[in-house]
Amino acid sequence: MKTILIPTDFSKNAYCALFYAAKLFEEEPARFIIFNSVEGQVSKLTSAVYTGNSEELINGLLKASEAECLAVQHKLVGDLETTKHTFKIITTSFSLTQAINELITLENVNFVVMGSKGKTDTEKIFIGSNSFRAIKTIKEVPLLIIPDELDFKAPEKIGFASGFKREYSKKQLAPLKEVTKLFNAKTTVVHVNEEEKLNEVQLANLHNLLEISKNEDFELNWLPEARSKAETIMEYVYEEQLDLLAICYYKHSFISNLLRENVVKEIAYHMRTPLLVLPSID
Repeated sequence: MKTILIPTDFSKNAYCALFYAAKLFEEEPARFIIFNSVEGQVSKLTSAVYTGNSEELINGLLKASEAECLAVQHKLVGDLETTKHTFKIITTSFSLTQAINELITLENVNFVVMGSKGKTDTEKIFIGSNSFRAIKTIKEVPLLIIPDELDFKAPEKIGFASGFKREYSKKQLAPLKEVTKLFNAKTTVVHVNEEEKLNEVQLANLHNLLEISKNEDFELNWLPEARSKAETIMEYVYEEQLDLLAICYYKHSFISNLLRENVVKEIAYHMRTPLLVLPSID
């Protein structure tokens, strides 16, 4: 049984990510871990004023967090009406990303799914601070980022953005193939032309991708770089109304540029496409 880790801050965005994940794997019952970190509250309460009873205060925060997680679970089960998923609740006082990476190992997590923004993030950004940190630090399993308050729609059109600058592995691409297979979706490999033709390394990596993906329903789409690579891909996703965009995260990939630019343009404001960040093979 697959294990899905869902961090929550009890916002509508976080619940939307949980609901999306439950529907995405509806036909393949999974074990869901609803997870909350109270680290932010602990930092405030364990100041010099409260040092005398900090342990008691932390225990109180963890119990309150557990109760809220349980309420989220009950709401989800009610909204799903019927489900074969099972649930586990975990709360911690450690930082969000530290706890996520530890849980990935301890709980044999297969997927992490979270909302693009928390309740404290501004509306006019594409990805919030916690999701940004998660993208940079989660390297062992795929991370699925769900735009704020997005209704679930079965993915039929999937984009996979690639610069063909690195070799792929079957393990790295397996999460993308799994989602594609679940919904019999069509995948378009999206490449932005920086030069007139691919160099030898890019050609070798393209052939590597074709070999891994043989006998699958996908096509290649070359895009002229009208603006930055990030904006070109975002505009394509927006215009084609893709249901999901997959990317392999590397330090110098399109997504790092996208986040560094802090995308404040109209397309990013209304980006309604889940982002699947495939695990690193570095």
